[in-house]
Amino acid sequence: MLKYWIYYKVSLKELFAYKADFIIYIVANMVFFFAYFALWKTVYTSNGVTDINSYSLTNTITYYFIVSFLFRLDPTNAMYLNDTVWGGYFTNDLIKPWSAILVDITYTLAELFVRVLLYIPFIIFIYFTAASYIAFPNLLNGFYFVVTAILGIFLNISFYQIFHALCFHFGDQEGNISLVSYLIAIPAGGFLPLVFFPETFRNIFHVLPFRFLFDVPANIFLGKLSTPEILSSWGQMILWTIGFFIIFYIIFKKGLKKYTGTGR
Repeated sequence: MLKYWIYYKVSLKELFAYKADFIIYIVANMVFFFAYFALWKTVYTSNGVTDINSYSLTNTITYYFIVSFLFRLDPTNAMYLNDTVWGGYFTNDLIKPWSAILVDITYTLAELFVRVLLYIPFIIFIYFTAASYIAFPNLLNGFYFVVTAILGIFLNISFYQIFHALCFHFGDQEGNISLVSYLIAIPAGGFLPLVFFPETFRNIFHVLPFRFLFDVPANIFLGKLSTPEILSSWGQMILWTIGFFIIFYIIFKKGLKKYTGTGR
C-alpha cells in the first residue's frame, strides 16, 4: 500500500501546480449558489410561504449550501481511465507493478481532496454572506453526513468507472460521461430537493441509487432522517457500490483483451 500512498502524494503535488481550472470551476458554482439563494428567497418571501413540503427557507438555502459542497466530491471530471485508454497511455499503468484500477482511484481521490481544500475559503465566504439562512447539524448528524458523503464518493466512482471501461469496446466515452452526469443530477437532488418533485417522480427516484449522492446526505445534514433510516441508506449505498464495481470489473477485464495500446 506504500506505493499507492506515494502515488497519492505525487498526484497532490501535480494537481496543486495547476489550480486555475479548479478555482474557475468553484467560482462558477458559487455564482450558481447565490442565484439559487436569490431565487428561493424571492419565492418564499414574496408569496408569504413558510414552508414547501416541510422545507422552510432556511432548510432550502442550507440544502443548496450543502449541495454546492457535495458537487466538489463529484468524481466525473476527476477520473482519467477513459482518457488514458483512448490516448494509449493506459499501457504505462499496465506495465508498472501496481493495480491500474487502484492508481486510477488514487488519482481521483487526490483531485477530490484538492477540490475540497480549495473550496474551503469559498465555503467561509458563502457562510458569512448567508449565515442567517444556513443551519448546522448537531455533532451526531455531522458525523453521519461525513460518512454518507464518503460512501457517496465510492458509489459515484464505481458507477462512472462502468462508462470509462466502455471505452475499450466503443471508443471515447467523454461525451456520454458528461451527459450522464447532467442527467443523474436530477434524480440525485442536485438541482432541487426531491420532496419538491411530484409524488410519481419521487417514487421513481427513490428506487434509483443516485439520491444517495446529494439528497440523502443533505437531508442528514438537515436532521430530516432518523438513525435507522441513515443506517439503511449506508447499507444500500454499499450494496450499490459493490454491484456497480462488479459490472465495471467484468467490462474492464473483457476490455483488456481488446486493448492494443495504440489509442485513437
